[in-house]
Amino acid sequence: MSTSTTSAKKARSATRAPSKSAQPLPVQLVALDDIDPSPLNRDSRNIDELVASVREHGVQQPIKLRPQGSRFEIVYGERRFRAAKKVGLKAIPATVEKLTDEEAHELRIVENACRENPHPMEEAEAYEDLLAMKGARGKPFHTAESLAELVGRSAQYVYARLKLTALGPAMRKAFWGGELTTGAAFLVARAIPLVLQEEALAEFREAFAEGEEGAAFPTEELAHLIEQKYLTRLDRAPFSLKDAKLVREAGACTTCAKRSGNQPALFPDDTPKDTCTDAVCFRSKLGAHRQKLGEDVVAKGGAVLTEHQSNEIYKGTVQLPWNSKYVDADLPCYDDPERRTWRKLLGDLCPKPTLATDPTGVPHALLLKADALAALEQAGVEFGRRLKAPASAPGTPDGLSADTSGEAGQDPSEPVDAAAARAAALVRRVTISNVLAAIVAAAEARPADDPTFASLIFEAMAHGGYHDAIADTVKRRGLERGKGEAPETTLTAHARSLDGRGLRALILELALARGAYFAWSTKYSERTTAAAAAYAVDLDAIEKASGDQIAARRAERAARKAKKVAA
Repeated sequence: MSTSTTSAKKARSATRAPSKSAQPLPVQLVALDDIDPSPLNRDSRNIDELVASVREHGVQQPIKLRPQGSRFEIVYGERRFRAAKKVGLKAIPATVEKLTDEEAHELRIVENACRENPHPMEEAEAYEDLLAMKGARGKPFHTAESLAELVGRSAQYVYARLKLTALGPAMRKAFWGGELTTGAAFLVARAIPLVLQEEALAEFREAFAEGEEGAAFPTEELAHLIEQKYLTRLDRAPFSLKDAKLVREAGACTTCAKRSGNQPALFPDDTPKDTCTDAVCFRSKLGAHRQKLGEDVVAKGGAVLTEHQSNEIYKGTVQLPWNSKYVDADLPCYDDPERRTWRKLLGDLCPKPTLATDPTGVPHALLLKADALAALEQAGVEFGRRLKAPASAPGTPDGLSADTSGEAGQDPSEPVDAAAARAAALVRRVTISNVLAAIVAAAEARPADDPTFASLIFEAMAHGGYHDAIADTVKRRGLERGKGEAPETTLTAHARSLDGRGLRALILELALARGAYFAWSTKYSERTTAAAAAYAVDLDAIEKASGDQIAARRAERAARKAKKVAA
């Protein structure tokens, strides 16, 4: 590029664009009638304050022009030019410099980006334009690093601003309109794919409809909502992150630019490195994995369940109920001291699998528990005994044996007293049974309003996988969360302030909330319907009132929007 670009790349802290000339250019008065705006400049709206300033003080800072034949084209300073025309001035102070189209465009973008307090979206678009500039051979003039030096910012700042260009038209409009703070806009751009942004915006407006009129969505609550719905922990993915062939156009997750660990400039240090920021891509991989797993199950003579059949098995949770007739082939067998998966434990004796999908869309190869236990029994394995046998044991699959041992962790080379091991296991089972019986007896002896029972149940629920229900309860009760505070912490502090009756009501709310949104054969979940009947709650009346409430919110939003348009 020319010397203007070279000199422009020198670090600077001023808020004016660099010039081609090494020496300051002379300021001259140029007739307004001889000046034409650039077709590339932005529409200069909302210049009333500038007009008032020019009327009182005149144009304090010269604009930049370049000669175009007998006339001049504005490089930057169009708002000052328009304000001067409105005031009725005949001429305006300017510096004039001969510039190529590329040089003029670069200076124009830098000036717009570097003026005092530009809108972050305007900065982002300016940086995007600069990165898009190319020479005659198609080579880009800038990288993000050279751009950072050009505008006097850190590379991380430039990367963060550039990320805002991932916002679609609807989100950009919401950002310009003040619904999104800069922090919230960055979270959306970083985590929500373009094809889901309109849907997400509607969800945000619904979730925060009761907020203060004209106020932006609360950034912390929005961040929690985005984390719950649009960010996916890859370390929990059911497929291999190194598999580049699962969805060929997406490649491997380990090298993907949309993995948080590969975008250190966009994520704080405490962010898990295996977080996926593209929900659409993750869902496509999940679908491909489900199809691949289904083909494997069918090839082995197994069955693939429908969504309804899967829901009947999972009952609205992501884990199999404790009393399910199925076990997950790829989860540990907890009766095995070595915690091997059922698939590894069974080896060649693994029964025909059944493919089911949990409510989050993750596929699982399930085995009928009775069939799995029968296969183990056929191999000479009994639970409660160490699952490791001599290699010579006939009919035993790889890694499986009928040998016995004592406590988990005992050296397998030591002699094992099978009778002593069975006796110890029996003592433990009987002890646990007696302890539980004693606890129940003590609970029954306490007064009806004693809070001990409710406190124990609450602690188990608050820290036992009820996260979504807890977050919903915190919001539903209007509890104020401290900055960065987990919903569990907020609700635990709230629970400590309740008496026995209030604590029991909170536990009931949590228990019902956990499955309230999962209903497969009825309009509302079975537990919700049963509780409503037990407490004589009129579901139809509440449904009608809820519909009226939503309609009122929408009408209020429409009225606010109409008021803004009219203003």
